[in-house]
Amino acid sequence: MQIRFSHLKDKLARSSIFPLLVSGDEPYQSMLACDMFRARAKDLGFSERKILTVETGFDWSELQHEQNNMSLFGERTLIDLRIVNGKPGATGSKAIINFIENLHEDVMLLVQVPRLDRSGINSAWVKAIEKIGGVLRVWPLNEIETRNWIQQKLRAKGLTATSDVVGYITQQVEGNLLAAMQEIEKIALVSEDKNLDLKSVHTLLTNSSHYSLNELMDVVLKGDVARVIRIIAGLKKEDVAPPLLLWGLTEQVRKLVESKPNTSSNISESNSKIRKNTQQDTLRSLCMLHQKSTGVCRQDLASKTSDLLKQCARVDRVIKGRAYGDPWQELLQLSIATRYSV
Repeated sequence: MQIRFSHLKDKLARSSIFPLLVSGDEPYQSMLACDMFRARAKDLGFSERKILTVETGFDWSELQHEQNNMSLFGERTLIDLRIVNGKPGATGSKAIINFIENLHEDVMLLVQVPRLDRSGINSAWVKAIEKIGGVLRVWPLNEIETRNWIQQKLRAKGLTATSDVVGYITQQVEGNLLAAMQEIEKIALVSEDKNLDLKSVHTLLTNSSHYSLNELMDVVLKGDVARVIRIIAGLKKEDVAPPLLLWGLTEQVRKLVESKPNTSSNISESNSKIRKNTQQDTLRSLCMLHQKSTGVCRQDLASKTSDLLKQCARVDRVIKGRAYGDPWQELLQLSIATRYSV
C-alpha cells in the first residue's frame, strides 16, 4: 500500500507492524517516519535492531543471514536496510523479494532510500514491499506549507513570531526542514524574548563567529584536546551563548548512545560498510573501532554514555544558576569527556 506521511502514525497505531519502504530527499520527514516506525516496532517487541548499509561491494547474503539468524533469547529483530543510491541491483532486488516472500513473524524490515524515479517505484522489489507492506514517499513542502510548518514549530516552543520573521526563516532554510528545526532550536535556546521580531532573529541567525559549533563537534570527535580548548576559549570570547553549545554537545552524546555497537551482531567491514558523510555514522564508526581496539563491552559503553548524559544535565543546571560552577569550564570538561568516550 502507498502511505502518506501524515497518515503513517495512525496507520501504525491501527494495525500490526508491516515492512516499510521510506523514499525521499526531505531528510526531516524521512527521519521522523523512520523514528515512528522503529518506535512502533519496539512497542511490539522488536527489541533488536540490525543496521545494514548498502554501498559498493555489499554482500547481499548478509540480509538472508540476518533473516535466518533467530535470536537464542527469543528477541524479535528489526532489519534497518539503508540503500545509499536507492538501487539494489539484480542481486539485491532478488534478495529483498526473497526476504519479503519468506517474512518471519519475529523479523521485520525497514528500507531507507533516496527519492526513487519512476522506474525505481515500478521495480519488482518495491512492488513486493508494497504488496504486503507500505511504501512512503516523502515530498518536500512548498513555500506556503513550509511557512505554516515553521509557524507551528515556533508556537510549540512557546514563541510568537510575525509573518516577517516566519518568512525570513523560510527564506534562509530553502525548504530544508531539518535546517529549519535547528534554527528554531537556536532561537528557542538563545532568545530572551518570546515575542520574536525580525531584527533580533536576523541578528541571531546571521551572527557568525570565527569558531563554529560544527567545528567544535568535529574536533571533539577527532579527539584533538588542544583544539577543543582553543575553540571553547574562542567561543567564550565571542560571547556565543552557552546553552547553544550545550545543545550541540548533548545532541552528539545522544547520537553516541544510539550508535553504540551491538555485541550480539558480528558484522564484517566488507558486509556492512560504514558511511562517513554524516556525524552519526562517524560516531558509529568510532564506537566500533574503540570496541575493537580496547575490548570495551556494550555494558561499559552504556555506562559511559549514561554518565555523559548526567554530566550534560549538570552543565544545564550550572548554566541556569541552579548549581555551583563556571559554565564555560563545565562545557570544556564535557567536551573532553565526550572525546574520551568515543
